Amino acid sequence: MTEAEEMEELTWRRRYKKFVEEGCPENEAYELATNMLFRDREGGLDDRRVCFECKHLAVKYCTAIKDRFGRPSTQPRFILQRCDFFKLKGKK
Repeated sequence: MTEAEEMEELTWRRRYKKFVEEGCPENEAYELATNMLFRDREGGLDDRRVCFECKHLAVKYCTAIKDRFGRPSTQPRFILQRCDFFKLKGKK
């Protein structure tokens, strides 16, 4: 196994574990982590993200999207999606 393949495997395992810890069913966590692995391999062709990658996610709420009462939105955290407010965690 190459170093790049080992990094992919480590990233996949970390994501899968985090999704399960956060309440995602194991079969869905497996599929989502796998889809994200393929997304990452495509080099930006697939611009969908999950809320876990966004700096606007606070616990289970999105601080960038508000409901009609001005409260933070609960977004579908375990779905690859496009979001106009997305900001990658760790980036300025």
